[in-house]
Amino acid sequence: MNVYGDPQQRGYQYGAQAALQIRHSIASYARQFAYRCGLTWHQSQTLAEGSLPWLERHTPQLLEEIQGIATGSGFTFSEILALNLRTEILARAVSGGSHPHYAAAVEHNRQAGVPQHPPDPVPEFKEIDEIDESNSSQAHPDWGECTTLAALPQVTATQHTYLAQTWDWVGAQRSACLVLRIHAPDHPPCLTLTEAGILAKIGLNQAGLAVTLNLLRSQQDGQTQSGGMPVHLLLRLLLQCETWQQALERVKSYPYTASSCVSLASASGQLISFELSPQGIGLHHPQRGLLVHTNHFLDPTLQVHELPPYVGSSTRQRLERASYLLHQSAQRGSLNAVALQEILRDRTNAPRCICRHPDPHLPAVDRTETVAAVVMDLNQQILHLAPGLPDQVEFVPIPIQP
Repeated sequence: MNVYGDPQQRGYQYGAQAALQIRHSIASYARQFAYRCGLTWHQSQTLAEGSLPWLERHTPQLLEEIQGIATGSGFTFSEILALNLRTEILARAVSGGSHPHYAAAVEHNRQAGVPQHPPDPVPEFKEIDEIDESNSSQAHPDWGECTTLAALPQVTATQHTYLAQTWDWVGAQRSACLVLRIHAPDHPPCLTLTEAGILAKIGLNQAGLAVTLNLLRSQQDGQTQSGGMPVHLLLRLLLQCETWQQALERVKSYPYTASSCVSLASASGQLISFELSPQGIGLHHPQRGLLVHTNHFLDPTLQVHELPPYVGSSTRQRLERASYLLHQSAQRGSLNAVALQEILRDRTNAPRCICRHPDPHLPAVDRTETVAAVVMDLNQQILHLAPGLPDQVEFVPIPIQP
């Protein structure tokens, strides 16, 4: 999907082309906000609106684009805003499983005519692995766990910079994924894999910068909704940067109300992960030209405020496994886009593995899997996308310029 022009024009084109997928996103997040937080869709929009005074001061052009998406799609501004603040709204939940007000919130949404998913949609995958009951994640729902990998030119076979990740989330949201090319008069062209209605997620731009996202959780997450930068808006702002220094300054200039890890890389050979939280920002630097991040804090100061990973979390196993595979490939001199794709397909230690299949024992609303996988070559300016379980689909190369 390509969008052009000023913020209102780009937003309108986006909304008009993706209206059905935006409807799917609303159904997904209305259900998630009810399930995890006990919030109705109306309450979720009200929470998002609470951030407007801060956003109007700091991101007026992004709000114009959100208004354009709303106009083009036929949904309201508040609905599109709530999608873009989905991480910050979900941060209000403090435990896994369903919220006590889940059923009431779902019924309220139904009566209000909010888009709905079928009660238990059929999972979008080809086959289900045999489940080892002693090692299953069943009865331990998670929050979505992504694995980020990166490599700098001095350790890659091509002397290119690569940034890659699996995006793990509820499988039903795969139908709302889209690839968006953004052409604007005031910033470099950029390409992002995102969820319909959301301004950006994983992506790269023509200035040679790229970003990925991992979920983190800390004790102060979600305690305020009005005074910080939503992470999906931050990702879009980073994709609009012309230089590495501009991107660094942009990350460090805002407070955050929900925890996450944003990894930033450049074609010129710079790389860092920012651990963002209400307590501050932690930095995770590459080691010998390589970087791996999963879903727990690595900064010692921020670890003090971390919520412990849920029972059954695979974040530490995936960090260890991905680090091993990445270093092994670098030592062989074979580290390139194809090698990174193979790492993202890895099923060792299943179900606590990099390429995550859905657990059929869990309800669909909690059935997390690898929705998509991405390998970005920053020098060739190509995003290689696996639009499904990466061990079952091929990676498709998508250039910034069509």
